[in-house]
Amino acid sequence: DVYKIEPTLSHYACMVDMFGRAGLLQEAQEFIEKMPIEPDVVTWGSMLSACRVHKNVELGKVAAERLLCIEPENSGAYSALANLYSACGKWGEAAKTRKSMKDGRVKKEQGFSWIEVKHKVHVFGVEDGTHPQKKEIYITMKKIW
Repeated sequence: DVYKIEPTLSHYACMVDMFGRAGLLQEAQEFIEKMPIEPDVVTWGSMLSACRVHKNVELGKVAAERLLCIEPENSGAYSALANLYSACGKWGEAAKTRKSMKDGRVKKEQGFSWIEVKHKVHVFGVEDGTHPQKKEIYITMKKIW
């Protein structure tokens, strides 16, 4: 009220992210439930990410379900949930999540890397063996790692 700033979804998502980074997952969940506007994909994604970091399967599952209600083809939500299950030793649940992703024909977005070789930027995808200078790129990558 003092500064006459109306909070936006971005402000709320930032708060959820801060609660999550601090490991205050229950507080983040309660904050989301009390928001005066409907949480969006970013808000639920922040919550899911925090749950993955802090290995909270119960709240992570809720966050993923809510996120997928808004955006059913969000491959990141499926992957994050499957990774959360795996990190907690719930291999069956991880496999089910990956299967439901496949059954729902949700395509995982390919990861890309950019690397500069001799002042030229090259873009290539994960396991991309078609780049004409792949040998030089992989040599440079090995030097980095």
